[in-house]
Amino acid sequence: MRPAWLLTHLLVVAAFVVMVNLGFWQLRRLDARQAHNAIVEERMSQPVGPFHEVVDLVNPEESANRPVEVPGVFDPGREVYVMNRTRDGLPGVHVVTLMEGGFGAVAVDRGFLPRPVYMGGEEHYWAPGGGEVVVTGWIRLSRTSRFGNGDEVDVVDIADLSGRWGVALLPAYVQATAGAAAGDYPLRPQVPDLTSGPHLGYAVQWFVFAVIALVGYPLVLVRITRDDQLVA
Repeated sequence: MRPAWLLTHLLVVAAFVVMVNLGFWQLRRLDARQAHNAIVEERMSQPVGPFHEVVDLVNPEESANRPVEVPGVFDPGREVYVMNRTRDGLPGVHVVTLMEGGFGAVAVDRGFLPRPVYMGGEEHYWAPGGGEVVVTGWIRLSRTSRFGNGDEVDVVDIADLSGRWGVALLPAYVQATAGAAAGDYPLRPQVPDLTSGPHLGYAVQWFVFAVIALVGYPLVLVRITRDDQLVA
């Protein structure tokens, strides 16, 4: 056997092994996605409870996606905008405002502003209602901010907002579904997309590629051998 052919055989075998493993990797990602979706659906189906009672102060991730209600007063002077958000293909921002009540202080994602509305700068269009209101929504987890520019941020970072606003915020925030808008804006959030994603399709593709390599390469070798014999 020629060294070049030996190298080709090894490359094809290696490619086959890699493609099979990529297929199983996509199946594992599918299982993880479905397990995550099941947890989210179970938590979102629970009855609405007071935020300060539902949120796990030690491990906030244990209460993520639970429905809650929060009574308090918004402070529009302490507000940030989460950039690079989209809704139905439209670019925009999310408005996050401080709410204070007898339970403490919490950041509330009040909803989505289309970019033209936000760039118009007319804050009264999305100002919260005055006085005490009751907001309902889902518990969401803090993320670590990597950049910001003034009142524009990339994610909701509880530690960053606590320092920015000079108040000790509770360790998770609320994505409001009702009670956070006095007018047409901000727009309420859409129900999270809990599909299984493209992982099954990707897995099938990798397995098909592996089968093509497994079956097609020997056929190519047979064809080359026959051609060599005819030439000889």
